[in-house]
Amino acid sequence: MSGSDGKLFRDYIAGAPTETACDRLYLQTHLASPKADVVEQIKVGDTLQMTVGVAGSELSALAVWNGHVAGGIASPKAIRLIACIQNGTQYRALVTSKVGGQIALKISPVKQE
Repeated sequence: MSGSDGKLFRDYIAGAPTETACDRLYLQTHLASPKADVVEQIKVGDTLQMTVGVAGSELSALAVWNGHVAGGIASPKAIRLIACIQNGTQYRALVTSKVGGQIALKISPVKQE
């Protein structure tokens, strides 16, 4: 498998690709293209809302804090996250660490009661 570490391959069962159910989709990632004026106000333990929007010319998963876009999400699972948000699943992103402008996030679905 030249040029691949295998992480981008999906599991196949009976020839059909499997996808993580939206209510079981969890990501640990970093904020991409952080907005400095927003990020400087964010603290470890803060919760950001996840939404879908256009960043540049691309449809992206965006992390929002107090109504302001903090940045995007760069992850192999971002496409699935976008699809799940568009289909009505809500997600939140917990800030697990902050070093300068680098923000680590744990993204999880919001449990419906």
